[in-house]
Amino acid sequence: MNLPNYFLADVPADATISPTLVSEACVTLKRNRESYLLRRTTDQIIRTISGVAAEWLNQGNRFRRLALDHGPAVLGFSRETLARGLAGFFGQLTTENFHALIKQELGDARRLDHLASTDVEQQGNRAAIALGPEFLAHIAAGNIPNPTLMSMVLGLLTRSAQFVKCAKGTTLLPRLFAHSIYEYDPKLAACIEIAEWQGGDHASRRRFPSARARARPGASARARRRDRRARPPRRARAKAVRPRPRRSTSPSARAA
Repeated sequence: MNLPNYFLADVPADATISPTLVSEACVTLKRNRESYLLRRTTDQIIRTISGVAAEWLNQGNRFRRLALDHGPAVLGFSRETLARGLAGFFGQLTTENFHALIKQELGDARRLDHLASTDVEQQGNRAAIALGPEFLAHIAAGNIPNPTLMSMVLGLLTRSAQFVKCAKGTTLLPRLFAHSIYEYDPKLAACIEIAEWQGGDHASRRRFPSARARARPGASARARRRDRRARPPRRARAKAVRPRPRRSTSPSARAA
């Protein structure tokens, strides 16, 4: 499979992914986030992701063809199973579904962009904004692709720089998805890194000393407890603001 060398997963299989290389990539991801992702509106990000997903549903899409041609040998699923899985996953990434998801999770579809209030919050004179972490490290769960792909999608929605660490030999679909984003919007893809290496949880943790959050799809409850202990104590996700009443500056009001 011949793909451009855009991500660490594209380097030769015998290349060494050192902690220094990972740290430098993380610094670059954060810088790219500031330049290319942070100022985008939620609707702009949704349009890009939905556009990429629509292309994956096209039978002639080259990334889809590569996934179906190489997936059975790499992932262990039949071509038919992979085709159904790709159709099911990318078929749900629509503008309407994204807006419904954000409203369900945050109460208001505008809350990722600016202060917003639901009807109940307006009665209490309250508003809130939801803020994602600056940087996410995803530790992918084996050869099951959907949780990792969805984590990448949600990371983009929350405007987070992302480093996706896959187990050795399991980068196929995350890598193809990242390349499809790059083809559609290179600047957005510059906020994502894909890599693979052999190693346990401790080896991965040492490579991500600055990660504000680590996502591990499929991790056991015990492993999730270990991850919670490793996270920094401050994990702000939403900020509530109670607007102050404005003072009148009219002459009559000052005289009163």
